[in-house]
Amino acid sequence: MTSEWVYDLRGKEVVFTGKFESFNEVELTKIAERLGASRVKEWVNKSSTDVLVRGWSPHWKYGRYGSKEKQVAEMLRAGHHIQIIDTEGFFGLRSHYPAPALKPNVPDAPARADAAEGGVVGAPYRAGAFAGPLQGDGEHYRDPDIMERGLKAHSATQDKLAELIGLHGLTPLSPFDKACNFDLAWEGEDGSVGVAEVKSITEGNEAFQVRHGLGQVLDYGHRLRGRGFRPKLFLVLEAKPKDAAHWKPLCADHDVTLVFGPHFAGIP
Repeated sequence: MTSEWVYDLRGKEVVFTGKFESFNEVELTKIAERLGASRVKEWVNKSSTDVLVRGWSPHWKYGRYGSKEKQVAEMLRAGHHIQIIDTEGFFGLRSHYPAPALKPNVPDAPARADAAEGGVVGAPYRAGAFAGPLQGDGEHYRDPDIMERGLKAHSATQDKLAELIGLHGLTPLSPFDKACNFDLAWEGEDGSVGVAEVKSITEGNEAFQVRHGLGQVLDYGHRLRGRGFRPKLFLVLEAKPKDAAHWKPLCADHDVTLVFGPHFAGIP
């Protein structure tokens, strides 16, 4: 289970080690700079390096890691603060997903492990700034779900729900990868995992939003069950839908609880 996350590279010195899919050094440097990195260096410096991004190589001398990561391991033992992230985490930063930090010579991010192996459902909840829209950089654009999070009604509903979860003594969580891109999750005291998809609605888009959200939360639940978690699914609307008498039993037929603001009755 990871205790650290890398949320961005703003103002950080970054070093790459190993190979990265089809990207060369120049392309990796440009990506890191677009993510806010202050410098990209070839070698680890104990006084300035903040993040080591691990790729892969069949020629590494130290088992599953190379000389740069060996140096980082020595630095950490000496009390220096430096974080290691993997390829998936690095590229996920482009879509504002946090990258779980790795321990030296541990090949996989523990956060992505199955429940039985100590994996986690999500990262610490991010409100406000995470909900804000991103400008396209000419190469990468946010998908429709992430764009929707920029809407004020959606963000406000999601943040209110997170506050309610916190008032119940539980910890709200945000996603850290595209595969399970829920809006909000939390671990219940009974060992289950609450998973919520939040939707803003208007008179004209109610049916589309409910149908879309129902499909999404079913997908997230299926993925989490595949990782060994016990999900309880919630479709959360900003306000009571006009056709609530139809949508509630439809959701219930799929073991999804339909709740809506401002009071979110049905959230445990």
